[in-house]
Amino acid sequence: MPSSERQNRIAEWSALRLLAQTLNQTLNLRSALDAALIHILELTGQEAGWIYLRDEGDQFILAARQRLPPALTYPGTIWQGECVCQEACRTGQIRQEPILMPCSRLRGAVGDKRGLTHHISVELRDSSRPVGILNLATTQWAKLEAVDQQLIAAIGDLLGTAIARAHLYEEFSVRRVQERRALLSLSQELLVTDDLEPTIQRLVRIGARLLDADACAFIEADEAGGRALLRACHGWELPTVSAWPLILDENHPHLWYLPERSSQLAADALMRLPILLRRQSFQGHLLAPVELGGVQIGLLMVNTINPRSFLDSEAELLGLLASQLAQMIDRERLYQEALARQRLERELDLASEIQASFLPDCCPFVPGLQIEAFYQAARQVGGDFYDFIEIPATTPDGQSRFGVVIADVTDKGVPAALFMALSRTLLRASAIDGRSPVAVLERANRLILADSRAGLFVTCFYALIDPATGRVTYANGGHNYPLLYRQATGQVIPLAAQGIVLGIIPDPHFVPGEIVLDPGDILLFYTDGITEAMNPQRDLFGDERLAAVLRASHQHAPGDIVDAVLAAVREFTGDTPQTDDMTMVVIKRV
Repeated sequence: MPSSERQNRIAEWSALRLLAQTLNQTLNLRSALDAALIHILELTGQEAGWIYLRDEGDQFILAARQRLPPALTYPGTIWQGECVCQEACRTGQIRQEPILMPCSRLRGAVGDKRGLTHHISVELRDSSRPVGILNLATTQWAKLEAVDQQLIAAIGDLLGTAIARAHLYEEFSVRRVQERRALLSLSQELLVTDDLEPTIQRLVRIGARLLDADACAFIEADEAGGRALLRACHGWELPTVSAWPLILDENHPHLWYLPERSSQLAADALMRLPILLRRQSFQGHLLAPVELGGVQIGLLMVNTINPRSFLDSEAELLGLLASQLAQMIDRERLYQEALARQRLERELDLASEIQASFLPDCCPFVPGLQIEAFYQAARQVGGDFYDFIEIPATTPDGQSRFGVVIADVTDKGVPAALFMALSRTLLRASAIDGRSPVAVLERANRLILADSRAGLFVTCFYALIDPATGRVTYANGGHNYPLLYRQATGQVIPLAAQGIVLGIIPDPHFVPGEIVLDPGDILLFYTDGITEAMNPQRDLFGDERLAAVLRASHQHAPGDIVDAVLAAVREFTGDTPQTDDMTMVVIKRV
């Protein structure tokens, strides 16, 4: 090859390379074509040029122009209507091989044409269809040499590839916008919907549309039943009469035998497909696991009737939809849990009100005695209770007595509250006729054993007080010993009496006890929520601290004594939360 020809070839290759770089520098097609057209004119040595793009309506639109003669100034009436080259492109007269043809626009133009009458035209194509025309204006005496044809054909190929690339990017961008819009719409619907099922149905419809698939489905893993359930689907052929959700697989909740991606589903599955899935005749297949808290709860899958290989970007999109679906299910779970908590709160509030109705509205007024009571449950409802029972007069002097009950059910919450109501009723029924404390506990124990099937039991202390004489008889059913403060000596004495808790054995033995309250003497009944209150070091408040508070506050009224005990307990426990019900009854003879 002669040196001059070689240099010309090198120059052409360099110019073509520069043209390719220009076309790849931007995704804005029109500006890329404008810049490229300048290089094309310099490379081919032509006077002027323009490029048409073919739109979806089969119309040709002027997309780029350079160095037009004054007679072809744009915009102008000369550009209205179609050029002969456009019809020639539609009819197949213009191919990827350049041809020289008269220009109908130049022929009809008025003014300075710079001697241009013809143009070299070449069809611009992507892989399957014509997408435009490149016209390079020239004179009627121009000749197309073989080398020029090859060069312009190569230029046409570069332009066609660039246009196809821009169209693909535009389609990709539109699709991305659609995907984001669909995901945003789902997210917004997720925030406002109260019904999960229609939202899941909408998600599978959107999944099929975004992935251009024939079908999309959510298969839920029913771990408890050991099966896979078709929870929602689009594009499936389903039985006409069937309970929903449909059982897809009776034995495998996670469908482990399905491939993640396949163009021939039946062939790539690790075992024979379930009947309902096999009936769909799916070929193309893509699935994504639906996970909640790191645990797989089902599968989201899309399918096509014809074989299809899904792309990584499509797998990523399905993964996003699966994540969105998991959020929907998690939100529904949290919503149902919140409803359940609200129902439980309402029920507990009601139970608390009912339980409060079992406790005395106020302390009785008894001449010669001052009485104060306190109750605070560790939860909304508790198992502690106290009661005052007026006993009708049975003696010739007509003096009535009254009974005092303090009790603690060995449980907390609603079960303890229900058992507390039963125990309180049975104790009151046993004591109302004025029988001795031992007889009261014996009868109450028999009734509790006969009526209770819960396996709970109750500690109880019952005292029968004669206000006129200060005489107190009592019996203990496994409860904390009440404390007696003696004004005369300043001593605090526990009322020790042997006895077992109620509700365990049929015939327990209770040892009776008796004291006389002198003026200034104080009885403090309490439950173990007081003495077993713990500080941050897990030390117990204990009987000795309680006795010390009673001794220090004996000169005060019972209400003040209760306040002193509570203040001492709170100071001892600090920020440690209350773990047991706290109940006290204080009786002082004056």
